[in-house]
Amino acid sequence: MKKYLLSFAVAMMGAAFLTACTNDDNNSNSGGSAYLSTSGALIINNGSVSSGIDGSLTFLDLSTNPAGVQQNVYKTANGMSLGGTPNDVIVHGDKIYIAGCDENTVFVLNKKTFKQITRISTTDALGTAEGINPRHLIGYADKVYVTTYGGYVAVVDTTSLSITNKYKVGSAPEGMTLGGSETELYLYVANSDYGMGNGSISIINLKDGSITEFKNEMIHNPQEVAVAWNSLNNSSDIYVLDWGTYNEDWTQQLNAGVYRISGNTVTKVVPDATGMATYGYTIITYNYPWGAKEPTFSYYNINYNQLSSIKFVGGNPIQSPSAIAIDPNTGYIFIATRDMDPDTGYPSYTTPGYVNIYDPAFNFYGTTSYATGVEPHAIAFSYEVKIVNN
Repeated sequence: MKKYLLSFAVAMMGAAFLTACTNDDNNSNSGGSAYLSTSGALIINNGSVSSGIDGSLTFLDLSTNPAGVQQNVYKTANGMSLGGTPNDVIVHGDKIYIAGCDENTVFVLNKKTFKQITRISTTDALGTAEGINPRHLIGYADKVYVTTYGGYVAVVDTTSLSITNKYKVGSAPEGMTLGGSETELYLYVANSDYGMGNGSISIINLKDGSITEFKNEMIHNPQEVAVAWNSLNNSSDIYVLDWGTYNEDWTQQLNAGVYRISGNTVTKVVPDATGMATYGYTIITYNYPWGAKEPTFSYYNINYNQLSSIKFVGGNPIQSPSAIAIDPNTGYIFIATRDMDPDTGYPSYTTPGYVNIYDPAFNFYGTTSYATGVEPHAIAFSYEVKIVNN
């Protein structure tokens, strides 16, 4: 692989956010200094289809401390539900995009009012089989990319708000990342194969549309993917969160972790990981496989190939983590968790969870944990440009 000019896609995303916020808010620097402020965090909650609980969107207003919490902001603003299993959320430019898995829909909202701008049917645009179950989203420039369980990446034009292109990838694609430069940009796609063991990574050259697929016997069930320049081996490497395999009766999860793909060589760099967040050359993971008694957490430094166990200090205990994200603007770590059922002692999949915020030293930030909806699943951040007079 060729050397890339950027580390994780968040570096590219951060620049895109800053440009978009500056343009959208029409700020001008008349004797003041502009800075990027994290105005809020969005948590998409899966709900529970089996219990008849629809998914929802929670907003944390981070302009105050403690943050203001607004539940069901989509339903409040639009008078309707997100339906079953909304799976991912991003903020790109002045809009929020939500992958409605069971609804075969990408919801597009105004990022300030949460009012729906439009709904994009992935099955209408791609076909019933190809567009089924949109899963994950990533945005760059004037495009938002959406994986579907039909084995495609759909391309949403952010001006027309329509699907204008598609790429055929592997089986049951999940998370994505971007790597490269403006002139040589690649989209990396984690193809999970529904956990059946034949996972792969698709690499899409967004300049010419060519697609290559990487397979290896160590890659079974990839869920998330990141790219970073590795100074130790002088190469651009791919880092994959893989959920591994299961025993014969699917009661025990095996071999989950983070794997580094360097050329054709695959190495497990973080044993025992089921959740991953990335920022710069940092990977923070949690491990909470099916049947585990309690979670563990790790910090991996890509530059030095160093792995450390960590403890998050303070706040309500993180007993059943379900999502993790690092705000690239501040370095603060957001971890969502299910609550525990007091009657059974096991995680509750039908009652609201909560989010803890930690500073980069892993200390609890603020004075409280923040309630979410049922089954918090993904976290995204909203930004605005502020001006400070000199």
